[in-house]
Amino acid sequence: MNRYVVAAVLTVALAALAAPAIERGATMNTHRQVETGIASIDDAATDLVATEEPSPDGHPNPRRVVELTLPRRSLTTVAVDHVRIVPRADRRATVVRYALADGRVRETIIDERIVGGDPDDTEPFVVRERGENRLALTLRTDADGKPVVVASRL
Repeated sequence: MNRYVVAAVLTVALAALAAPAIERGATMNTHRQVETGIASIDDAATDLVATEEPSPDGHPNPRRVVELTLPRRSLTTVAVDHVRIVPRADRRATVVRYALADGRVRETIIDERIVGGDPDDTEPFVVRERGENRLALTLRTDADGKPVVVASRL
């Protein structure tokens, strides 16, 4: 009988010790998944501006399709609440922020201007749907004739 009690106590103790490590691993895995998607967005936007030109009116503009995965809560990941792509008004750059469901936020800078919707907008582009999200990045021109990347969902 004493062996069963000791085994149960040891099992509970090991589970209590392992829980923070499992949670940390899930958080790191989530960061890796989201930051991989953000890197894809960065690469596609940079490639568009560097290698393409906006098309004349009536012709399709160059675009790239990327995938951005927002993990759900599981044993190996923590839930992501949203990813917000915010164009900087003062320069040709974009701030990408993502928030985990527990409120922790991370951000990175993309060296190209990415807007949501209209090329002259300064509205952020927000992705909230968990799972795989396909995004189209299209090269267009703003009112000043400067190239800008417009993000949209597919």
